[in-house]
Amino acid sequence: MNLKMKKTIYIAISLAIVLVLAGCTLVKILNYKINTPDNLFNLNVNKTGEETSNLRRKIDGKIVDAQEKVNLYPVGIMVENNLEAWPLSGLDKANLVIEAITESSIPRFLAFYANDDEIEKIGPVRSIRPYYLDWAEPYQPLLMHVGGSPEALQLIKKYDLFNLDQFFNDEYFWRDSWRYAPHNVYTSSEKITQALAGKELTKTFDFQIWKYKDDLTLEKRPEQTNDIIINYTKDYYQAKWIYNREENNYQRYQNNEIEKMSDGAKIYAKNIIIEVHKTVVLDDIGRKRITTIGEGKARIFRDGQMIEGKWKKEDSTALTRYYDDKDNEIELNGGTTWIEIVPNEDILRY
Repeated sequence: MNLKMKKTIYIAISLAIVLVLAGCTLVKILNYKINTPDNLFNLNVNKTGEETSNLRRKIDGKIVDAQEKVNLYPVGIMVENNLEAWPLSGLDKANLVIEAITESSIPRFLAFYANDDEIEKIGPVRSIRPYYLDWAEPYQPLLMHVGGSPEALQLIKKYDLFNLDQFFNDEYFWRDSWRYAPHNVYTSSEKITQALAGKELTKTFDFQIWKYKDDLTLEKRPEQTNDIIINYTKDYYQAKWIYNREENNYQRYQNNEIEKMSDGAKIYAKNIIIEVHKTVVLDDIGRKRITTIGEGKARIFRDGQMIEGKWKKEDSTALTRYYDDKDNEIELNGGTTWIEIVPNEDILRY
C-alpha cells in the first residue's frame, strides 16, 4: 500500500470518528432538552410507537400537551338542577362536579373548571350552601355564585377562596331574557377570563391532587355492567350513569333520559364516586347540614368496575381522598370525575 492510499484511509477513519462523536453529542443535547422540566412537550413513546405527553392536568389528571395547561386557575361555579332550569348549559365541560341535595332534596352542582375550553354559556348559576365551601376550599378557587343561605354567606368569609357573588359582581354574569328569575343567571369562559383579570388572580394555588393511572385496556374491561342509579327523589331527580366499554366512560341520564345541555351536548365522566354523608334537615324550608369532615363509606366506579371503600377528609383545607378496604389510596382514571353525595345507601342501586 503506497503512502497516498494510507493517508486517504487515515482521513476517512478520522472523519468517521468525528461524525460518530458529533452524533452522540447531539443525541445527549436533544435528550436533555426533551427531559428538562422547562420543556413544554415532555414526550414519551408508548408501545405502539406513538408520541404521548406525560403531563397531567392537576384538576382532573387528563393528559395535556403543554406545561401551562397543567395548573390553570380553578373556578368553582354553583349550578342549579331545578327542572325549571332545564336544559342546563356548560356542565358537560366541567373537569370536576360535586352533586349534593339542597332544599326539597333537589340536587345542586358545584362544577369546577380549570381548562382552556371556550364555553359560551354556563348555568343557571345559583346560590351556595355551607357544605359546598368545605368541598371548594382545597382548590382555593374563584367561587362564582348568586347569593347563598344566611349561614353560607356568614361562613364564606372564613374560607381561603375568592368569593365572586353575582350580587356584587354583576359584570361577570348576565341574565337571560328567555328564562324567568331565579333560573336565568349565566356566565361563560369569556366572563371568567375577565373576572380573573379584573380581580388580578394570576397566581395559581398549588393544590393537592388525586393519584391517577392509565385506563384499563379494552380486553380487561367487563363486557356487562349494572347501571349506577341515585334516587335523589323518585320523580325527576333520579341520576343514572351507564358505562360505555369502548370509550371507557360513563354517560349521564336524568329522569330516565339522556341528559343534554342547551346546545345538545351530553355529559360523560371517567370516574363516578358515590360518598355517603350524614345529613340532617335543619328547618321547615328544608335546609340541610351535611357532615363533610371525617370519613364515610364510598363507592368508586371506574373502568366498568366498582371498588367498595371509604372517603376521608381531615379538615376543610384537605382534599377528600379515597381508600380501599386495605387502606390503599385508590387511583382514578384521568378525565372528568363526578362525585355524588348521598345521605344513605338506600337511594343507591348498582
